[in-house]
Amino acid sequence: MLGSATASAKDHTDWALDFIDRAVSNEVTIGDEKCYMTWGDSEVVNIDGTDVEIGPWTGRSKGACFFVLSLKKAMGYADEDIRTLWLKSRPSSGELFDFINDSPAVGAPDREPENHFRRVVRAEDIQRGDVLVIDKTATYDGHTVIITGPAVEILPQINPRYAGTRQWAVPIVDSTSTSHGCNAAYPDSRWSGECTDGYMTPGAGTAYMRVYTDTLTRMLIGYTWSVTSSSSSYYSPSTRPYRIGRLFKLPEPQGDDLPPPPP
Repeated sequence: MLGSATASAKDHTDWALDFIDRAVSNEVTIGDEKCYMTWGDSEVVNIDGTDVEIGPWTGRSKGACFFVLSLKKAMGYADEDIRTLWLKSRPSSGELFDFINDSPAVGAPDREPENHFRRVVRAEDIQRGDVLVIDKTATYDGHTVIITGPAVEILPQINPRYAGTRQWAVPIVDSTSTSHGCNAAYPDSRWSGECTDGYMTPGAGTAYMRVYTDTLTRMLIGYTWSVTSSSSSYYSPSTRPYRIGRLFKLPEPQGDDLPPPPP
C-alpha cells in the first residue's frame, strides 16, 4: 500500500490518533476483508486482485492491522519492510504476541536475532507508543491496541477486586466492533448515548483498558477489556494471555530507489 520513504516526525500513535480525528470513513474489517487506511492523500489499494483508489482519511481496519498500518505510515515502510521485521506483511495479534513474549524485558541486554520488541512487565513502566497484544486462543482471535499514555492507578479499586493486586487504567487507541465499556471517567469515543440504551459505532477510536499487577512483585498479571465495574470481566494470564511490547531499534525503510553499492 505504501511506498518506502523516510520516517516521519510523528510516530505510529500520532498517526493513529490523527486518523481518528479526521476520518471520513472509518469501518471495521469483517472476516477476510482487506485492511487499509489512508491519511491526507488518496491511495491505490489492491482488493481481491483489483486496484481500487481509496480517498483520503478512509479506513477499514481491526486489531493488529490497525497497528501495522499506523506504523507503516510513521516509518514510511512498505509491506516488505514489515515482512522483514515480523515475517509477514500483516502479522496477526497471535503472531505479534509470540514476538513480544519471546523478546527480552525492557532494560535487558540486546539479543540476536533482533525482533524489534522489548517486553514491558510492570504497569508503572508503560509508555505512550507501547503495544498491548492479547493472544489468540481456541475461542478468541486475539487483539492489538496502541497505548497512548502512561498507566494510572485506579483508586479506589473497581470490581472485580482481588486480594494482593493493584489496578491500572491504560489509555488506548484501537479498531474494534466491541466497546471498551461505558464509564464517564474512562470513556470509549465510539460509544453514544447512555450506558443502558446507548450504542457502539464500530471502527477506530480511543478508550481505556484495565491491567492488574501483583502488589508484592509489581508484575503485570490479568486484565479487563474496560474500566467498568463488573463481577466477571477479569481475564487471568492463563485464560487469555496478553503482553505489552515496546518497539525497539526499528530499521530505516529499504526503499527500491536506493542506489546500488559502489563497485
